[in-house]
Amino acid sequence: MNKTKVLHVLYELKFSGAEIMYVDAAPLFQKKGCDLTVMGTANALGEYAPYFKNAGFEVIHKPIPEITNYINRIRYYIALIKFIKSNHFDIVHAHVHGSFWGIALCAWLSNVRCIYTYHNVFPTRFFTYPYHCLLRWSAKYIFRCRFQTISDSVYNQELKFYHNKTTKVYNWYGSNRYFPATNNEKIKAREDLGIEQNAFVFISVGGCSHVKRHSEILKCMPSLIEKMPNCLYLHLGKGVSENEEIQLAKDLDIENNVRFCNNQSDVRKYLIASDLYLMPSKFEGIPITTIEAMACQIPAILYNVPGLKDFNKTGENSILIPEDYQILGQKILQVSREPEKSLEMAVRAKNFVNQYFNMTINVDKIFELYKN
Repeated sequence: MNKTKVLHVLYELKFSGAEIMYVDAAPLFQKKGCDLTVMGTANALGEYAPYFKNAGFEVIHKPIPEITNYINRIRYYIALIKFIKSNHFDIVHAHVHGSFWGIALCAWLSNVRCIYTYHNVFPTRFFTYPYHCLLRWSAKYIFRCRFQTISDSVYNQELKFYHNKTTKVYNWYGSNRYFPATNNEKIKAREDLGIEQNAFVFISVGGCSHVKRHSEILKCMPSLIEKMPNCLYLHLGKGVSENEEIQLAKDLDIENNVRFCNNQSDVRKYLIASDLYLMPSKFEGIPITTIEAMACQIPAILYNVPGLKDFNKTGENSILIPEDYQILGQKILQVSREPEKSLEMAVRAKNFVNQYFNMTINVDKIFELYKN
């Protein structure tokens, strides 16, 4: 079997969607003959790098200079072209929005096929809109870069807003790692985590940022605790707004009902210990963590925004609500009082993610992009 040498270009290697997906799928790509390399381009390589190594990736760290540092950026591109050629890559698969055009240029000058994946809905201002359209047009029609989108929201944003037709291949999740719990498993998970069996537990999973808006969950909790004193919020993830969120919990005097759990390798244990999954983001591409929660058959409350409303394309697979933390608190209370109805919704959600976010099917589609 002829090897297909693939270079994935990411920013910082973190506990995030693209990183988790491609580490999970590494055995499938390797079975198809892919020789995998990942290159981190942030100043810090990132704490997820060991996971790539364990999955069989060669891990490279080449921090990219700021775009305003023109001379060093040009030198970087020259060195990258030499690196691509000397390692005889067949595919450069870029995942970094801020530098995709330069990566596509380097792949083109190296006579190597390039794919860029849009992982999110990227807004723009009216005065930068022509510039972003030009980047897309030149990368596609001059550098022959193929564009892939991960969800209906991202696909429609690119098509309708930027007039950029892309290939839609949905994200995937590791079904061998995320699946529903038995009753005994849930009891055991709570025992291991020191959670009372009668507590009503809700969880968020993901990096801390002002886009993820975990603060919305914290702000709804004081009134929620008055009605449901045994509620507990499991906050998984780290990031730029983490300290703000910790301070907000102190200011609201809800520390006894919140656990900041940082990043965890065994996320499923925390999911199956929970009764409800929450995501109050401003926008998303399609969040892997939501897919994983649904695969574990956990009911979900989501803000009705691009990338999250996609989960209800076949029916009520989640509770979609306006971007209002007071409504969020009301819906959390409602779910706690309607367990049978919430379970029915969670079963529909599990069937939905199994159908649309199947790893084997979607890896095949990505590999088709590599070969065509």
